[in-house]
Amino acid sequence: MKLLAFYIFCCFIGGIVGTAMRKKNIEFKWSGKVQTILLIILLGTMGARIGANEQVIGSLGEIGLSAFVLALFCMAGSVAAIFAVRKLMGFNRKGVRGDD
Repeated sequence: MKLLAFYIFCCFIGGIVGTAMRKKNIEFKWSGKVQTILLIILLGTMGARIGANEQVIGSLGEIGLSAFVLALFCMAGSVAAIFAVRKLMGFNRKGVRGDD
């Protein structure tokens, strides 16, 4: 719980600093590189923690199958929604309105 409070505190302080910097038009050109490096460290740490968990590694097949089925249904739902909205708005396959 202490760690969660620390994360929320860091986000709050970052928001205050970012707002103050925006008002003064201060720009740090190096901030994008720092964010990328920290993101890579975060992903590596998360991967190491997940890889060290025997329970996760043991059920990797089930997790993979569930992820595949979920992704498949998400894609099918997206295609169906786009098809339905396109028909409702009167666009053909090339994105041109049928009544033009």
